[in-house]
Amino acid sequence: MNYKSITRPFSLYLKSQKIAENTARNYLNDIRHFLNWLVSFYPELNSDKPDIIAQNISTGVLKNYKEFLKKNNTLPATINRRLSSLRKLSGFFINQGWQQSNPGKKVANITNKKETNFDWQVLDRFAKSLKAEGKNPSTIRNYLSDVRGFLNFLNES
Repeated sequence: MNYKSITRPFSLYLKSQKIAENTARNYLNDIRHFLNWLVSFYPELNSDKPDIIAQNISTGVLKNYKEFLKKNNTLPATINRRLSSLRKLSGFFINQGWQQSNPGKKVANITNKKETNFDWQVLDRFAKSLKAEGKNPSTIRNYLSDVRGFLNFLNES
């Protein structure tokens, strides 16, 4: 799949919406992550035609992606940000006439305690403290990966 067939026009759309540069970068990274997942789990959607992809992204597909993120111990804040990015992408698809409605609006963010666990809460607080200390995103990602590995080790023991 040529992601640029989606990410380039989406990037221009974000600029026209006067989205902050850092926010736009996060949206684009989240969209790339989703598209990688999409072609892995829905190989029939491996297309360079953004309208075909847009027409096949349903609420069910987005719920499956959310479940994938949860099963892979993605932090709730990251899951919610990625879902927000997908809602923004659907807004772009609607703007282009490729979707009639926003399937992301029917996929709720993680808000209740049933969907989170103690490890995620600890990792989220740790990430926030590292950010407050001024650590760069790469360092934070590396620290979280190490801690996540350690917590997985403890849970398996």
